[in-house]
Amino acid sequence: MAKNRRNNGAPAKAVIPVNKPVVEAPAKVMNLVKTSVEKAEQSAQLYLEKTDIFLSAEIEAAFSNLTENVNQKIVDEWLSKLKTFALELGTFYKQTQEKIKNVELREDELSTQELSVYLSKESVSKLEAELRVEAEAQAGLKTELLERERNLIQRELNAETGFAAQNEKALADFEQGKKLIEREHVAKVELLLVEKRELEAQIRAAQLELTNVKNATSDEESARRQRLDELEAKLDSDRKMMDRTRLRLDGESRRLAREEEQLQERLKVEIRNELDAHQRDQENLTLKLENAWDKIKQLQQKMMDYRELQDVLGDQDPADIAAELESLRNDNRELRKQFAETDTADLHRENSHFRERVADLERDIQDARIKLDEAGRELSIKRVSAVKQEEIALENRLLKGTKQVLTSQVDDLESRIEQLTGAQKAQTPFPAMSEIDSNRDSSIRVEHQPVASLKDFASELQHRIAQAESIELYYPIEDIQVLLAGLAMSQLHVFQGISGTGKTSLAKAFAKAMGGFCTDIAVQAGWRDRDDLLGHYNAFEKKFYEKDCLQALYRAQTTQWQDSCNVILLDEMNLSRPEQYFAEFLSALEKNDENERLISLSETALPNAPRMLINGRQIKVPKNVWFIGTANHDETTNELADKTYDRAHVMTLPKQDHRFDIRKYPDVGYSYSSLQKAFNKACASFAPQVRRMLDTLTQGELTLQLNEDFALGWGNRFERQALRFIPVMLASGATEGEALDHLLSTRVMRQGKVTGRYDVNADTVRSLKDALENYWVETNLKGDPLKSFALLDADIKRKAGGF
Repeated sequence: MAKNRRNNGAPAKAVIPVNKPVVEAPAKVMNLVKTSVEKAEQSAQLYLEKTDIFLSAEIEAAFSNLTENVNQKIVDEWLSKLKTFALELGTFYKQTQEKIKNVELREDELSTQELSVYLSKESVSKLEAELRVEAEAQAGLKTELLERERNLIQRELNAETGFAAQNEKALADFEQGKKLIEREHVAKVELLLVEKRELEAQIRAAQLELTNVKNATSDEESARRQRLDELEAKLDSDRKMMDRTRLRLDGESRRLAREEEQLQERLKVEIRNELDAHQRDQENLTLKLENAWDKIKQLQQKMMDYRELQDVLGDQDPADIAAELESLRNDNRELRKQFAETDTADLHRENSHFRERVADLERDIQDARIKLDEAGRELSIKRVSAVKQEEIALENRLLKGTKQVLTSQVDDLESRIEQLTGAQKAQTPFPAMSEIDSNRDSSIRVEHQPVASLKDFASELQHRIAQAESIELYYPIEDIQVLLAGLAMSQLHVFQGISGTGKTSLAKAFAKAMGGFCTDIAVQAGWRDRDDLLGHYNAFEKKFYEKDCLQALYRAQTTQWQDSCNVILLDEMNLSRPEQYFAEFLSALEKNDENERLISLSETALPNAPRMLINGRQIKVPKNVWFIGTANHDETTNELADKTYDRAHVMTLPKQDHRFDIRKYPDVGYSYSSLQKAFNKACASFAPQVRRMLDTLTQGELTLQLNEDFALGWGNRFERQALRFIPVMLASGATEGEALDHLLSTRVMRQGKVTGRYDVNADTVRSLKDALENYWVETNLKGDPLKSFALLDADIKRKAGGF
């Protein structure tokens, strides 16, 4: 609706000029004007508090009384401007509204910031107060810590004299206080229960009395009502008293519970402190023990060096040694004199003299050539007399004659040297192995008896070993079964135990019982490389000094012995470190292809080498040879490394008091190939059963504890050895439990892997023993893992005893 308003500082009004006589406007123009002005006015009223855009009475009259000469274009322009103003006004309103919103948002943000600043000031004030309180608390805590530190120092000073007694007394006092509080609590509870029962009895009496009162006569109505009120009041009082008593009882119970919790916390704190103190003491003792072990190892090394020197010198007196050395020097001088007087020495001197003479003559010839060249040059420049030329020619002839004489002598010496060299080349560099080749017996094939059932063979082998040596050897059937399974598992065996348990005798007796040979090698302290075991090549003499081990390897490949079971015995193999002198054999035995099990004897092929050497310089490690080493554990020996233990089959032979009636068998030999066929047949028959057992083992609690507490796992070598060892044990008459127990005790539970370690405690070893026992029960294995239990129990006892 149009309104009449004054223009007080507002925008200028839109005025329609009137220049022509008024005529009646068309209806459509008037309607368009009214519609446009009303919309503009509505927009102005919506967007602004004041507006000067309106359709006045004058403008309406102008529009109503337009003359015919009114310019329609001017009216259209005014209307267009009016629309544009309305649109601009709407845009201005929107911008204004957005600015207002932005201002309001900014005011809200400022209000929020003011509030956050106010809260920050309050929090800063609170934080300052808390910091002051914390500083005071820290000062008090520092004082308390200093006091505790003094107490701890005092307790450490008293730790060696009755610290355990103080702990026991403190625990006893705590326990006594706890029991006293519990007795007081029980007494209070009983007292409250008595009061509760009395109140309940009173309530029942009051209820009974109330019932009697309700049944009284009408004459006693007023008295009954009065009595009823009194009883109800008393009942309310009793209920309130009972509620107070219940609340008091609950409060006492909560207080006792809090006191008990506080007592438990104090006990835990004290026990934790004591455990920490004991842990520190244990760590100190462990450090001292490690230092002591280091000193012991140093002393052991010094003792070994001294023993090596003593072994070299023997029991001789130093003066005797010096005298013997002087005597040897005199003998050496005499031998040199004798050598100087022999024909060979003359030949050497003559040869040296001729070589020196030839060198002198060659130098003279060279000088003569130089002079001759100079003379030639002089001759070309100057004319020399005939006499000078003749002298030069004569000298030249003399030199030529001398040269021919010297050349003939040199040729003669070269022919003699070639004869000597040819004689040496005609000799073989391997005399011992070449002699084996030339021996007729080495080319004769020996027929051996086949091995049928491993169970029957184990029993027969027990009796054959018992009568193989000059003395009777009594080994229980369990050891024979383990020996056979070990033969199937590895070519390297370690027999360990105290002296006198028959380690060496078992190796020799086994070879004799099988019809093979046993080469006994006494390992010496100080062996460092394979030359100590195989021998060495002397390049000057062009000869290889073959030791017994090399000859045994070669002999095992001959036709006579290639199908027999042979043994190379390394007696006291840990007097030196097998990882050094036996290193090449450890690597060769790991190869599955027999043709790749080669040991190089020289860098190049040697002439006239024995026929079974590969490429004239390499010897094969045959599969029909088992290396059996005996190991004692004392101050003169070295501990075998994991590299040796993991590749070897280990047997611990205790002292045997077992006796049985020995059955006599004729002397026969057993075929190596038939024994391997029996092993392979057993492995094929029991492979699925053993794989199931290994799968259960690797997925169980025992594997988890070995991995987490001991950082041990099952490798491919263990699985491969188990798939050879356990089936042969089963085929020989043993049980799964006995086979797995031996394998675990020698491969996992042995010293240095699980037992004998200082980074695990007794509880961890007990937990591992429980896991092993649980596995045995879950898989229903026969018997108990006695060997593994014995190692674990000994380690637990050692750790619990502190040594």
